[in-house]
Amino acid sequence: MQPSVACQPPHQRTDITMHHRLLHFTFGSVALLSGMLSPVTAATPTLGYKFKAGSNYVYAVKIEATEPKFIATSTGNLTYQIKSANQDGITMTAKGTVNTHRKAKEGTSVRFGPSGFSDGALRIGGFRFAGLGAYDGPFATPNEVQIDTSGRVLRETGESQLPQAFGALSRLVIEQLPPAGKSSFEHNKDCVLLTEEKQYRTPMTYTLKEVRLPAIEKTSYTVGKPAGHLVPVLKNYDLKTLATVGGQPKYEIKGVGTNTFDVQAGLFRELVFTGSIVEASENVTVRVPIVLTVKLLEGEALVAALKPPPPLPKLETKAATADERAALVADLKSDDKAKRNLALLRISQVKPDAARAEVEAILLGFLKDEDQFARQNAAKGLAVWGGKDSIAPLIKQLEDSAFPPRWAAIEALGHLKDSRAAEPLAKLLADRKDPLYASNALKALGAEAEDAVLKLVQHEKPDVRRDACGILKVIATAKSLPALQKASSDSDALTARFAKEAVKTAKGEK
Repeated sequence: MQPSVACQPPHQRTDITMHHRLLHFTFGSVALLSGMLSPVTAATPTLGYKFKAGSNYVYAVKIEATEPKFIATSTGNLTYQIKSANQDGITMTAKGTVNTHRKAKEGTSVRFGPSGFSDGALRIGGFRFAGLGAYDGPFATPNEVQIDTSGRVLRETGESQLPQAFGALSRLVIEQLPPAGKSSFEHNKDCVLLTEEKQYRTPMTYTLKEVRLPAIEKTSYTVGKPAGHLVPVLKNYDLKTLATVGGQPKYEIKGVGTNTFDVQAGLFRELVFTGSIVEASENVTVRVPIVLTVKLLEGEALVAALKPPPPLPKLETKAATADERAALVADLKSDDKAKRNLALLRISQVKPDAARAEVEAILLGFLKDEDQFARQNAAKGLAVWGGKDSIAPLIKQLEDSAFPPRWAAIEALGHLKDSRAAEPLAKLLADRKDPLYASNALKALGAEAEDAVLKLVQHEKPDVRRDACGILKVIATAKSLPALQKASSDSDALTARFAKEAVKTAKGEK
């Protein structure tokens, strides 16, 4: 049995003031409606998870919700990376992003437009459901979970835990599966919901107070008739807080759903839930209908969902007169910070001339500036004015703790096309630090990066192997052919697909 209480991170603040209810979505809201238990009948094969170690499974998520004045649609992808699968259990991490678009209902008058609330979080009443980070590196918040083949949680880590009633992000598509022989199954348990209320000190200022609401969660399942290797699992769900308003639960979440389990693959292929969240107050009761769809992506749909990042931005420069360039150099040396910063912004747009060495030396000095944006713009300038003397300092800047100068350094190394940058950029890719930027830069390096990227084709992490094959799909030559042919049978389907496409590049085929 899983624990009945879990905590929402304290920084996830929300508002239960009725007239300022906000509705945004993340994967936390998906877990809210799909992380329960499911049964199986004696007439069907035993349901059990068969996730393969080293593989990635990507699910598309769509949530549609209707508030009194707004309609919200959220879409995104959630990727499960299977770290291990053995007799001790299945260990996986979940990571993904979701985008929310809100629009006012036709004919309604709203004080605030939906564009002002684009933080990608689900807010209903006092709840703010946190999601997975939209960024790589320090912004990512992967959640790791270990389960047995029946879906029972053995261990869980990470900061993405939601109240137990709503499950956790790592368990979005994981439901505990009962032993064979049951055609129906019920599960009731106590849980605690965490909310935050505004306590006004003045009409314009307030503090937030955490409120814990005990609740009862009831879930029932019925297994439908199998259709080949697909088994429908019907679900009824109801959660009510013990706290009431006018005899009604302060919050109630209820609905019905159908989950489709693939016995051969050992996973849920699709989860569909239609329900509502009801909040009662002293003056009014508000019902927010929700339709949730979660679907496993494969083939072309998977490739389309995991679109490669756009290529390295093209450098756009214009020639400057000798006087204009001299003025820029003077401003770069100025004691006036405003003039220096403006010159740093402009220098990357100016075509290099005979003063290249002088400008390069000045920009290299700015890489040590205490202002991260000065370091960023210096790196951008070096992408245009830099030469061989810039490579080592830019490689050093890959260690910058601030991402703007670090990303600018990655792009600059891609533009300068020096072989010394290949190994450091490949290391970023392997360490999953700024992998999208590193991937673009390695592609821009072309043949200079092939040897460094080739080493990653057999990396232990499937996402690294996938990225390596994706890069080689652009830069591979005949030397990569043996490794790519071997990777064409990789256990990760997307890695194998990219490897096969890279083989064509290595052979000189279009």
